[in-house]
Amino acid sequence: MKKTGVLGLVLAFLLISSFFTYYIMNAKPPTASAITETNASIPVKQGSYCWDGFLSGECRDMVEPFMMNDIEAVTVAPGENITVSYNRKPIKVSKEVSIWLKGQSDSESETLLEDGTFVAPQESGIYAVSTYGNWKRGSASYVFYIKVK
Repeated sequence: MKKTGVLGLVLAFLLISSFFTYYIMNAKPPTASAITETNASIPVKQGSYCWDGFLSGECRDMVEPFMMNDIEAVTVAPGENITVSYNRKPIKVSKEVSIWLKGQSDSESETLLEDGTFVAPQESGIYAVSTYGNWKRGSASYVFYIKVK
């Protein structure tokens, strides 16, 4: 009887600790990364999100893409492929990225390909690119800059 009680206690402890570990590890939205076809890494910044935590949820609105002055633009060639990925697989990823030319308030939308890749604009300039995904515990957007040259 003692062995059964100890085994039950150990199993209960493992289940509870696994549950808490899952929620602690997933307390914030996933991170995103972007890479060019020449394998240049593009710094990506967290945008607006809503995320459910263990005891509470949180929604955060972030500033417009070009107000995020701490993001460095990475130089890409006109028409170069850029791939966006996440460290945790989304349930649904937006089929579009929003692209803003610096100094303009309107964005153009460009369709993402099946593998999360899109084509950089053909015209020279600095662009902000925004992407979006949905996960079981919430949704999040991400922003990065490219300099087409």
